[in-house]
Amino acid sequence: MIITTRGIVFRFTKYRETSIISNIYTEEFGLGTYIINGVRSAKSKIKIGYFEPLNLIEFTVYHKPGRNIERITDIKSTHRIHSIRQNVYKSAISLFLVELLNKCIIERDKNLPLFDYLYNAILTLEQAPQNNNFHLQFMLKLSSFIGFGIHEPTSFVKQSGNENYYKEAETMRILQRLIEGELTDIPTLNTSQRTNILTDILHYYQLKLEITPLKSLEVLHTVFS
Repeated sequence: MIITTRGIVFRFTKYRETSIISNIYTEEFGLGTYIINGVRSAKSKIKIGYFEPLNLIEFTVYHKPGRNIERITDIKSTHRIHSIRQNVYKSAISLFLVELLNKCIIERDKNLPLFDYLYNAILTLEQAPQNNNFHLQFMLKLSSFIGFGIHEPTSFVKQSGNENYYKEAETMRILQRLIEGELTDIPTLNTSQRTNILTDILHYYQLKLEITPLKSLEVLHTVFS
């Protein structure tokens, strides 16, 4: 059947001379793999720019349950992603988030709460003022949608392997604000605090999901140092 759905682009790879294969997290089907023929040709009606990671799109596909790769027939952007591409801090965060999502989200079934969270989080990153702690807040909240949930500081600290760091009341207050606040909340952290908390969140993720180290972490450290 022919279905139109919203989607979030996770990544794309080149396929043959002029085509690409893209992983897109969709509102209707969860994570899907799509082939776009001829998109790297100058004559293509569909432009490759639609498939930049974290782009928010709406597309039409001939969907057949059980098919591993499907073909996109029509596509448009639902929101223009500009600030994320132009702001060096947002760009570094987006690079990190893309790698994280590609490692953490593998389900091929519809999950509307997760889709809505990701969609609105990307809009927040795009539209809100620069927030150098966005990736920390994003990961803490994402955990609730992917099976383990970080809801309060105490259990997180116990499994962080870094309990001594959180003995100071100010540090625990910051962690609690990151967990409980909205993505538009911008707590003040210095470089050391941001690095320590990020390291501990990643350690927690690796305990729960056994994900491999993120290569984009070095970019974050360089940009925010």
